[in-house]
Amino acid sequence: MEPLAVDLFLLRSLESPGLRIAPGRALMARVVEADPSGRGRISIAGIVLEAELPKSVQTGQELRLVVRDVSAGRVLLSLSDQAVAPASPRSVGLPDGGGVRVTERDASPAGASAGDVHTVGLRYDAPALGAVDLHFRLDSGTLQVGVTVANGDPLQSAQDAADSLRDALADSLGRAVSVNVTGRHEPLEVYA
Repeated sequence: MEPLAVDLFLLRSLESPGLRIAPGRALMARVVEADPSGRGRISIAGIVLEAELPKSVQTGQELRLVVRDVSAGRVLLSLSDQAVAPASPRSVGLPDGGGVRVTERDASPAGASAGDVHTVGLRYDAPALGAVDLHFRLDSGTLQVGVTVANGDPLQSAQDAADSLRDALADSLGRAVSVNVTGRHEPLEVYA
């Protein structure tokens, strides 16, 4: 189990009645940035924290962490024995200047039955629209597509094109398709 160290004050800002920072506590984190020097940033519950990372950790990787020690200024975390999900692929550049990357995928075992549900999430960084989050849920009879974009013009454009996307996918796949377009809820930062 390789150790990770993070700033206690920042980690304490995550504490709530449902999330206590105490030895033995398990946490999920995503590696926002990792560099060869062993420094980087992780995201826990949407809060980005500076951290000392093992050199084996890669950007985009999801980590299962266990709180090992809480001291005056630091929290020592370690990778759990069940450790690490594979790193998400980096963004793939597209001819229009945008990029796409996988943000979520199901972990269905090989040879899963036809009745299983499969999901995948993609983020398309569109030059004209900004980030477009796509969530696909496929089962034996239907495909559900969730589209999340910034409010305003991007949202209106996506809503206007939703029926065309639904019809094109239904024709291509030969199954029922639903498309749900929503505006992105931007985080609210409040300072006292």
